Amino acid sequence: MTCADYAALCDAAADSLGVAFLPDHACTGSIASGKLVRVFDGWRSRDGIVHIVFTTRRGLPPAVRALIDQLAREFPAL
Repeated sequence: MTCADYAALCDAAADSLGVAFLPDHACTGSIASGKLVRVFDGWRSRDGIVHIVFTTRRGLPPAVRALIDQLAREFPAL
């Protein structure tokens, strides 16, 4: 299954439809609850940089500001 929706991939793996290679933030809850287990514990993706692009700081909607702040908290600095 190929899909760009991590939640859908997580649900599919939890429903025993296969193995999924997911980022930690997409499956932490499912692993904690026991719905998912790590199969290949040593497998990790490469670290990368996340870029956020927006048109202007002036007039930035509060929801966009909240998203930027959340991403800054969740993605550790490299």
